[in-house]
Amino acid sequence: MKKRILYLSLTALLMMVGVLNNCTEPPDDGRIILENNLSTLSNRVTYLNQVIEIDTSLQTGGLAKAAVDPVTLVLIAEVDPPSIDGQTLQATDVFIKSNIAYVSYNMVGEPYLGAVDIFDIKDEEDPELKSSMLFTDSDVNGLTFKDNDLYLAMATNRDEFDSPAVVEKVRIHNDQLTDETETFDVPSWAATDVEVTGNHLFVTSGADGGYVTVIRLNNNEVVFSYPVEDARGVATDGTDVAVVAGTPARLVTFDYDSGELLNDYALEGASIEFSKSTIEIHRRKAVLALGDGGTQIICLDSGEPIETIASPVVADLDPSVTVTNAASTDSKTLYMSNGEAGVYVAYTSDKFDSKDCDVENLQLIGQFRFDDLQSVNHVKADGNYLFIAGGLGGLKILRVTEADN
Repeated sequence: MKKRILYLSLTALLMMVGVLNNCTEPPDDGRIILENNLSTLSNRVTYLNQVIEIDTSLQTGGLAKAAVDPVTLVLIAEVDPPSIDGQTLQATDVFIKSNIAYVSYNMVGEPYLGAVDIFDIKDEEDPELKSSMLFTDSDVNGLTFKDNDLYLAMATNRDEFDSPAVVEKVRIHNDQLTDETETFDVPSWAATDVEVTGNHLFVTSGADGGYVTVIRLNNNEVVFSYPVEDARGVATDGTDVAVVAGTPARLVTFDYDSGELLNDYALEGASIEFSKSTIEIHRRKAVLALGDGGTQIICLDSGEPIETIASPVVADLDPSVTVTNAASTDSKTLYMSNGEAGVYVAYTSDKFDSKDCDVENLQLIGQFRFDDLQSVNHVKADGNYLFIAGGLGGLKILRVTEADN
């Protein structure tokens, strides 16, 4: 079974992993399959130039309705998901830096299988799949990048670690993946997310016996590890570290330098076990996807909700398949992945990274779906791009144009 419960006290954990147990992988152990042939990789990508029509007829549920559509979306590429021995994977996370996009994948249910793709997105009309890596023994649940190293939050069936939760570091060369890897053991049954800032790596793991663990990268030393049950996602603004957790929803913040616990806010939602939640920090605001709690924008200073957008109620769909899996913004437009209900779009007249805890005049624009997209698992907005991951429907890459107003 993929779920393995590991309970450790904080004291015992720090004694056990003052310096993390880690091992460098041999390149010929068979657990990694690399594909860096551009011709082969291009077969997974279909290029399009299709304007996405946003359905503006939605009931607002208390949120003001936008009078005009201030954003234009164009579908420029569809990417078939990777597969291993005929088993199709689903995208779990997207990280974008310097016109390079990194996408992670896992397997729903048994067995442990995962993958990573790298896209060159310098050309807005022609994103290129440059590299792919398959893991025959591990799910990849989240990822981040720094200094030619890709850090992967994983769950593995390998027996050389104390628990299934691990972080794997993969060396990147010329924007392509290599077989130079190093794996770090972290507590609990799955590493759910990972974030890097400066010389620190932040890892969430859960669900039972969950933790947020901070690792100093220059010596692999644990700075601190704090129990956070069902820790699902982590983000940092370089000052504070914020973690979203579930069952029930919590927002936990720590001081970046000392590791001191700052706040532990109780929220509504995220009450479905073993589910996905995401967090983004925009100045003093946290944008959270909280499953049955919808999308919530929280003031980091007080823990108070600034705005809440409930997960949608759709007449012909069970509420269990319309929960909010992810939420993302990079400017004024907010995108919410709501499972089989598709992607919902909202808009504010001020950017989300304004200095205060206000969101000016947030309005619902509408919703869109793809015919083959059974369930939208993840969205990521960055600059002129929107990445949408949807189960067996694969990955969609959209170009975004916001109106100037």
